[in-house]
Amino acid sequence: MPLTKEGTKDLTEFDASRTATLLRTGALQSAIFNSANFSSIATDAKGVIQIFNVGAERMLGYSAAEVMNRITPADISDPLEVIARAKSLSVELGTTITPGFEALVFKASRGIEDIYELTYIRKDGSRFPAVVSVTALRDAEDTIIGFLLIGTDNTARKLAEEALLKAGALQRAIFNSANFSCIATDAKGIIQIFNVGAERMLGYSAAEVVNRITPASLHDADELNARAAALSLEVGTPIAVGFDTLSFRASRGIEDIYELTKIRKDGSRFPALISVTALRDATDAIIGYLLIGTDNTARQMIEDERKRLDQRLRDQHFYTRSLIESNIDALITTDPRGIITDVNKQMELLTGCTRDELIGAPFSNHFTDSRRADEGIQRVLSEQKVSNYELTARARDGSLTVVSVNATTFHDRDRRLQGVFVAARDVTELKRFELTQQQNIELEHANRTKSAFLATMSHELRTPLNAIVGFSEVLRDGMVGDLSEQQRAFVGDIFSSGQHLLSLINDILDLSKVESGMMALDTERVELAPLFADGISMIAEGAASRNIRVDTSAIETHAFINADPRKLKQVLYNLLSNAMKFTADGGEVRVATARVARAEVGRLSGDWPGRSFPLAESDFSDFLKISVGDNGIGIAAEGMERLFEPFIQVDSALSRRFQGTGLGLAMVKLLVELHGGVVAVESAIGEGSCFTVWVPLRSSVDDARPDLDEPLPPDLASGPAKLVALVIEDDLKSAELIRIQLEAEGFEVVHAASAEEALRIAATRLLSLITLDILLPNMDGWDFLQQVKQSPTLRRVPVVIISIEADRNKGFALGAAAVLEKPVSRQMLYETLVDLKLYRSTDSQTLSVLIVDDDRSAVELIALRLLGLATSILRVYSGRAAIDIAIRQLPDLIVLDLLMPDLNGFDVALALHSHPATAHIPILVLTSKQVTMEDRKRLQGCAAAILEKSSFDSAGFLAEVRRAMKGRVLVA
Repeated sequence: MPLTKEGTKDLTEFDASRTATLLRTGALQSAIFNSANFSSIATDAKGVIQIFNVGAERMLGYSAAEVMNRITPADISDPLEVIARAKSLSVELGTTITPGFEALVFKASRGIEDIYELTYIRKDGSRFPAVVSVTALRDAEDTIIGFLLIGTDNTARKLAEEALLKAGALQRAIFNSANFSCIATDAKGIIQIFNVGAERMLGYSAAEVVNRITPASLHDADELNARAAALSLEVGTPIAVGFDTLSFRASRGIEDIYELTKIRKDGSRFPALISVTALRDATDAIIGYLLIGTDNTARQMIEDERKRLDQRLRDQHFYTRSLIESNIDALITTDPRGIITDVNKQMELLTGCTRDELIGAPFSNHFTDSRRADEGIQRVLSEQKVSNYELTARARDGSLTVVSVNATTFHDRDRRLQGVFVAARDVTELKRFELTQQQNIELEHANRTKSAFLATMSHELRTPLNAIVGFSEVLRDGMVGDLSEQQRAFVGDIFSSGQHLLSLINDILDLSKVESGMMALDTERVELAPLFADGISMIAEGAASRNIRVDTSAIETHAFINADPRKLKQVLYNLLSNAMKFTADGGEVRVATARVARAEVGRLSGDWPGRSFPLAESDFSDFLKISVGDNGIGIAAEGMERLFEPFIQVDSALSRRFQGTGLGLAMVKLLVELHGGVVAVESAIGEGSCFTVWVPLRSSVDDARPDLDEPLPPDLASGPAKLVALVIEDDLKSAELIRIQLEAEGFEVVHAASAEEALRIAATRLLSLITLDILLPNMDGWDFLQQVKQSPTLRRVPVVIISIEADRNKGFALGAAAVLEKPVSRQMLYETLVDLKLYRSTDSQTLSVLIVDDDRSAVELIALRLLGLATSILRVYSGRAAIDIAIRQLPDLIVLDLLMPDLNGFDVALALHSHPATAHIPILVLTSKQVTMEDRKRLQGCAAAILEKSSFDSAGFLAEVRRAMKGRVLVA
């Protein structure tokens, strides 16, 4: 009986448990070649045997040595069967096939799967039936290099078939076999017979399917659709999806064996090989169909493993070649005579020749000094390797490239010399590097000179500015006596000009530090609300005088961030001042914050044209987004390309209208990038602009500052009447300035010009505070700080560093309570004293402040500036309500606007001054009205101080608050 594909499938399930184990361990190929149950014979392209495994030796009785390179597999096959097979194939394929080895491998050579049965002849002349599977072996270019014939002894199966045939039991055996699913249908495809093998494979009982469904219900629907489409295309007529798809060929008398996926009752799937035969009656009419199937899982696994092995071989070849081709060096192999045998793409680029042109040519032909090139090959052959051997390659177009050659010999498996492997690296860039090394040395020297200049410039410029800004502030605040209105104006000009010059110097120095990598972050946990309040207060007076609304409703009020507070404040101030500068009177500036993921960083809203910058690689996943927008003049699209460049203003005409150095936005970008963030801008002419920065939300950092909740120094704990401060400063002007500021806060000040003198004084005085300059003669401030913190009597005295060399990290690490950079303002010093709990303006009493202004935003700005000073704040938005609340609540201080719709500030001040319950309450007048001499006369005796919003200064305002609370009535 001819062997069917179902029969061959039955063979593939031989010893299923062993095969499954081999598949799991990935050792199938090795197992087949070493198995005594399979004969594995590999030939070359001409059919001469090259491999004859142990299974072949066992089955055929020959040793491998007796057949390898001697005979073909046709010589061990029945010659009559070989001739018959050649004739049959010739008829089937319509071409003449020569009896012999070609008859055994013809189908495989055409890429056709070929499994057949023939008779093998053993060495002793005995014969046995064998099932043989033939596969063509191909190289990387798909060229046949040989064939693999895997055979199994079919004697046992033959004997079983013959026994069944003799007993007339073949049909019963198939229908009762648990290894085959046999399904018989009527002419319409309804299942009539469902054997035990079908029940086992599919999980249904016969009763569940007989006379109920067709076999199509047991198959994958997508595969049925695909098979129907393929058949329709093949036969040129539409084939309905369903049972017709399975039986169409058989109904036309065509043998049909195909593979489809069957679906079990439990929903699981398995590949099945199915043979379909039409059942006919005596008149040849179709009365039904017989579908015999076998579970093809094992065979599919074997095939998949073979494909994986083939793919792995192809991948390995591709990987090896990819390594060669992707190398940055030109790679060449030569034989021992120096003739090129292989090259990579880089060698083609180096020489301008194709691979075919290079292979077979002498290696030395492609170098300017061919003799030296030959000598290099000979040196490798004698020394086994050569390193950094310099040659000059000449390309086809005449261009020259200096290369450094590294080469070694290579051998085959038997250690026979095969040739030389050469790697030639283009060292043009290295040569250029060597030529520029001297320039780099000179640049390094210039950079060191620049760093030294910056350090000197910082000290030399800030030292006189410290005196200019500090003493002008002292004079302006009346700390050494009252000034006339004209004197106050002149001193105010000096103070503001000094601050402007200081800001310019700081920007230039900071810009240089960032660009040279000399600036570092002093990160700490920062609360956003006070930081934003402080930044907004710096532009508040300008906004009020120009009637510009500052919208802060979108700021998160309880958020914290780990950042450098001073640099973050500078970023915010630069953005706010830029928005203010280009916003018309009566306009609006908007400030918003939000927490965003890394994926959102740099994303523009799309409302206006914009420009963003790439975010540097980092581990930060969350960012704080800060946006400052305005409805000002806007920026043209081409102008945005020049933003953030130092000393550049987009429009030169604007630089004449709006004062500025062009450093503000450049510093914003540099400081944000120093934090690990990024900036962006969106703008449209005539509509406004929006600048956005994203700052990473760093993990919490340990703050090196001393704990301010430690017990106070002895003199503070016992509550003495006088606080004593030791000022350590070798510059007498700076020392005098600090003395005046501290005395204004109630301190007795002792001065020391050196660290040594300070130690002597500290041993004899009970100190509440030490201010320390770092740049001192002999012993510097750092050494002094270390000694103080090691002293049992001095280590708890807070030390505030006030110096041009303000290294915050080092200061905190050594135990400083605060670090301030010169020049230090009175407000900065005051806030530091408050932080250190050394300012006791109210002692245990509360401070209640009533703010009276019809502008609600102005009320909130004033309230922000009083945070930390006032214990409670009352807000009133009309004059009449102010009088009523002041009489009922009796606040400690009243901040009053003059311009209100119902009752003006003059009348309110007079009414409060006339009422016995409120006459003693100090009133600070803060107004947008231009105050005339007549106005001052009207307020004389009623107001403690008069401040105009157009020239509002937060430090000056707080100074007046403190002065008022000390009972010093002043009418400026």
